[in-house]
Amino acid sequence: MGIGKLLPIFAYAQPVYKKCECCGRVRDIYYRMHVMDPKDTNLLVGSIELCEPCGEKLGSITDQKLAKETVLAKFAPEDDI
Repeated sequence: MGIGKLLPIFAYAQPVYKKCECCGRVRDIYYRMHVMDPKDTNLLVGSIELCEPCGEKLGSITDQKLAKETVLAKFAPEDDI
């Protein structure tokens, strides 16, 4: 079992302005890392709020690809709304 399964990182729909629990700086929070129980990966032990640089660094350490943005719909200028 990989560490990415025990420490999954999720992106917020919109950033929240508060303190990063990794570096301690007050800035926009883009990610939340869940800490899962190693015995049963369906149980949540806790979570950590992460700013963008900390989330990207922890994502690279745990070999996770983080989505910076999610495109819900694409509109072309020639399309009718």
